[in-house]
Amino acid sequence: MNGESASSTSTTHEDRGEGSGHPLPRWPWIPWMPLALSVLAAVLLRIIDPPMRDLQAALARESAHRAGVGVSYWFDWFGGVSPGSYSLIVPTLTSWVGSLFLLCLCTVIISALAYPVSRNATHPTLLTWAVALSAVLNMFSGRVTFATGAAIAMLAVWAFQRKRPVTGALLLVVSGLASALVPAFAGMVLLPFFLVRRYRNARMWWALGGAALGVALPYLLFGAPGQQPYPVTSFLWYLVIGIGAVLAMDSPVATNHAPARWIAPLGIVVATVLFIIPTGVGSNLGRFFLFILPCVVLFFSLKSPKVLALLLSPALVYGLFYALYDQVSVTDGENPETLYAPLTSQLDELADDGRIENHRVELVDTDTHAGAYLLTDSAPLARGWENQSDMRYNSVFFDKDALHAAPYQDWLTDNAVAYVAVADKPILQQRPEAELINEGLPYLNRVWGNDDWTLYEVDEPTLIVPSPLRLLETTPSEMTVEVPEDAVGEEHLIRIRPNRYLTATLVPGSAPATASASASASASASATASSGTTTTSPTTDADPVTACLVPTEDEDWTTVRFDEPGRYILTGQFSVSSILEPLSPSCEDEDAGETGQPGHSERFERSELTEPTEPAARD
Repeated sequence: MNGESASSTSTTHEDRGEGSGHPLPRWPWIPWMPLALSVLAAVLLRIIDPPMRDLQAALARESAHRAGVGVSYWFDWFGGVSPGSYSLIVPTLTSWVGSLFLLCLCTVIISALAYPVSRNATHPTLLTWAVALSAVLNMFSGRVTFATGAAIAMLAVWAFQRKRPVTGALLLVVSGLASALVPAFAGMVLLPFFLVRRYRNARMWWALGGAALGVALPYLLFGAPGQQPYPVTSFLWYLVIGIGAVLAMDSPVATNHAPARWIAPLGIVVATVLFIIPTGVGSNLGRFFLFILPCVVLFFSLKSPKVLALLLSPALVYGLFYALYDQVSVTDGENPETLYAPLTSQLDELADDGRIENHRVELVDTDTHAGAYLLTDSAPLARGWENQSDMRYNSVFFDKDALHAAPYQDWLTDNAVAYVAVADKPILQQRPEAELINEGLPYLNRVWGNDDWTLYEVDEPTLIVPSPLRLLETTPSEMTVEVPEDAVGEEHLIRIRPNRYLTATLVPGSAPATASASASASASASATASSGTTTTSPTTDADPVTACLVPTEDEDWTTVRFDEPGRYILTGQFSVSSILEPLSPSCEDEDAGETGQPGHSERFERSELTEPTEPAARD
């Protein structure tokens, strides 16, 4: 993004090549070696196809999107989450080409752009290698959304360097739709330049505006996520890496542009603030220190390559450690599909017998987290693979000394869990839960097991949809509920997460006919038959009937009031008005809103909803 700022410098420690007016190296293929090695790494990863942890999160959302889930609501994880809070565009892209292919493709794109983007850097060859290496290390950790956002942001940098600020700004916005972290990190690089008047030109305004909008859009659409873990060891590593970057640009004469020396101190301040104040960013900030900050240093610092190699070595060491750990920790075991097949078979049998219907399954998973993806075809999961949602809704697993027999039973009851599946070798974060279960709990009964899994049945599990309501069908994208006459006008607690886009719409024609309506219809039919004429009932554009949905007092679940009997479809409906209006705290407030501003129920009546379609089939 700051390529236009660096274009005026002429001081370099290396031959820059054609882009800056210098002659090409004797072997012109050498600058493209990082790209060649990135392609080789991508091909090998595609062939080996290891079950990388972060990749499983992308695979799960890929499967959900193929099953008809949009960006607004997904029933299979955590009692209901918005896939759009993870990424607005990546689930769609992965449903087209596959998660692993998209990850490899974006890695190659980043590496291909590294050479032209680095031509104005003080260390262009080192920067080209650093960008390519960062992309490959990220690929080995399976971070699909970040790779996609970074590839789009690299295109934005390229556009800014070619004096196309509008295109660059738009690309930064789109990068935020893939991963909001990417434009946030871009903003951290841009801000020190923006604060200096002589750098505050039109292109800088476009760049910072694009970055800001790329961060703001996901937040406005889906709100702030829950808390992301941030271990003290990660914080200390970020400080060490940040201090190395500070020393690499420690004075105005150490960089070709003075504001660049404030990027690393700004990163240290942000790391400290986020360590003190829990947010949805948390340890995800590490990608700035591992991948972005070293590249920034190589772009601006005038120190020698040997000095920079020493100062940036902590970032290289920590980045390699993470990538290798993510690979080694998931390769010591069976193929995930083979490992999970007996468990999914058991769950499928239970589902066929109706014993999981209207309930969820708690999974104490393996190191790969592959079950969060592979088991959703068999049953909705009480949890999933998303740290922010897990910490937001399941504090019993994260609060100190909170996990005991009684609180765990309360959690199972609250989440409508009917079965608990425990891996023989559970992931580190879930070992306390596995140890508690293995000690023996009176409300869990072992019903099946093998060398890898043990399946327990929960005594008297709670229903997701309570009586007298009846759950007719559930898919990843929809829930169909039958509402009898005696349930009308009452408030019912349904154990799905509240959401601004969640709606409950009456299926046309599903309401039971009244006696007077039946008599009137019979009389009309007799009159028509006796006259020998055929009449066509006029079509009406009546607004669909919707139920009132409001959060419970603790905002964990949803209270629903149905004003008419019949069959209702609960699903996510993306609506602009839902973005602008907060959820009503009670149905009484919604009723009052009908006289003025519309409540949650009324605003969907005004939207152009169509008759619900048949639920999409599972993969």
